[in-house]
Amino acid sequence: MSVEQDIVIKNEESQEQDTSLILDNQYVFIQLPSGNIKVVKLQKDTTVPLGKFGTFHSNDIIGRPFGHSYEIYDRDKVKVIKNVAFHEIDETSANNKEILDDPSKQKLSYQEIEKLKKQGLEGQDIIKKMVESHSAFDQKTEYSKAKYIKRKEAKFSRVFTPVRPTLYSVWEYFFSKNPGKIRDMRIDTLSQILTLVNVRADTKLLVVDDTQGLVITGVMERLGGYGTILGIHDGENHNYDIVRFMNFSKNVNDSLKTLSWQQVFKEEAQATYERIRAAREILWKGGFDGLIIASQYQPESILEALIPYLSGSRSIIIYHINKEMLINACVYMRISKRFLNPQITESWLRPYQVLPGRTHPSMSTSGGGGYLLHATHIIIDDSLPNPIPSYMKQKEQKGTLEKVNQSCDDNTITLTDQNSMNIDENNVKILNQNDTTEANLNINGEEELHQLDNKKIKLD
Repeated sequence: MSVEQDIVIKNEESQEQDTSLILDNQYVFIQLPSGNIKVVKLQKDTTVPLGKFGTFHSNDIIGRPFGHSYEIYDRDKVKVIKNVAFHEIDETSANNKEILDDPSKQKLSYQEIEKLKKQGLEGQDIIKKMVESHSAFDQKTEYSKAKYIKRKEAKFSRVFTPVRPTLYSVWEYFFSKNPGKIRDMRIDTLSQILTLVNVRADTKLLVVDDTQGLVITGVMERLGGYGTILGIHDGENHNYDIVRFMNFSKNVNDSLKTLSWQQVFKEEAQATYERIRAAREILWKGGFDGLIIASQYQPESILEALIPYLSGSRSIIIYHINKEMLINACVYMRISKRFLNPQITESWLRPYQVLPGRTHPSMSTSGGGGYLLHATHIIIDDSLPNPIPSYMKQKEQKGTLEKVNQSCDDNTITLTDQNSMNIDENNVKILNQNDTTEANLNINGEEELHQLDNKKIKLD
C-alpha cells in the first residue's frame, strides 16, 4: 500500500467519525422554507428535488458542515446565506394601531410578481421588492415586520437548511408526520426511559420495541458501540426503521442483536442461521442490566417471559400511551415478590418559542406523553429466611394480638358459663333441700296434731 492510499484511507476514516460534516451516502434532514422537513439520502453526482422550491446538486453541499443555510439560484446552484433567525430586533415607537388588513396596501400585484420570477429574480429579491412596495410596512412593529417577512419567505424563498440527524431531530420528524408510528411517544418521555434504566456504555440491555425503533435508536446512541442491545420483535424481521436515519457507524450497528418472539423460547427448533443462534445464546446467558418495554402486548406476559434473564437490582421500565394497560401490570408487580417499589408516572411538557425578544410558551402542545411504569427487579434466595417488611411485621403483630384477645374472650365466656352452671346446680340443690325440709316439717306437724287428737278422745 502506497503512502497516498494510506492517507486517503485515514482521511475517509476521519470523515466517517466527523459527524459535523455532510457526507456522501448518508441521510440528511432538509428543512424547507415552509417549515416542513424532507428526508434525503445524499449520493454524489445526483440532483436533489425540493418540489416548488427548486433543485440542487448534491456535490454542492457534500463535505460542508451542518448549520449553514443555502439559497437556490440559477435553477440548480446554491450559495450560503446568513441565518437571520438569530438577529436581534430593535425596539421602535411604531405600533399596529392604524394598520388595517387591506390588500390594496401591497402595490406589487400577482402578475408583477410572476413577471419578476420569469426575469430570473430570486426569492429574497422578490421579498425585498414586496417590502418596498408595501405602503404600511413602516407602521408595523419590528415583531410584525419579522412575521410578515417570514410568511413571504415560506411562499417565495428558496432557502433550505441541512439538519444533522440526531435523536431529537429524528423524533421531531416522525412525531410531526405520524405520531402513531412511534406510539405517540414524546421526547421527554423517551429521555426519562433512558435515564430510569441508566443506559450507559458497557451495559447489556433487553428491549421490546414497537415504536419503529425509536427506543432502540436512543439506546444505541447512548451506548456508542460499547455494550450489547438485544431487541425482541414480531415477525421474522424487525421493523426498526428509524435506526437507518441516524447514520450510525459499523461499530454502533454491530452492538444491536435482534430476535423474534418465536425464537425466544428454547422449545422452538434450533436456529439454522449463525446470527440467530448467537442472539439466542446471548439471551439464554442472561445477566441483562435493564429491561425496556414499549409494546402493544400485555406487559405481564412479557415480564413472565423475559424476567428470568434479568440480573438482580436492575431497572424495568414499561411505556404505554394508556395508563389502564399499566395498572394491571403494577398490581401484578406489587403482588409478586420479584419487584420492588413499582410506580406509574406521567410526564408534562410545555414547549417554548425561543427567539430574541419573542420568547414565550407555544400556543399549542400535545395533550399527553404517555405513562411509565418503573420498578426494580430483585432475586429472592429460597435458602435464606424470607425478609418481612416492617409494615408486614406490624400487620402480623396486630393479627397475633387480635388472636390473643379473642382467645381471652373465649376463656372468659367459658368460665362465666361454668360459674353460671355451678351456681344454678347449687341453687337447685338448695331448693331441693328446702323442699325436703319443708316436707319433713309438714309431716312432723301432721303427726303431732294426730297424736293430740288421740289424747283428746281418750280423755273424753
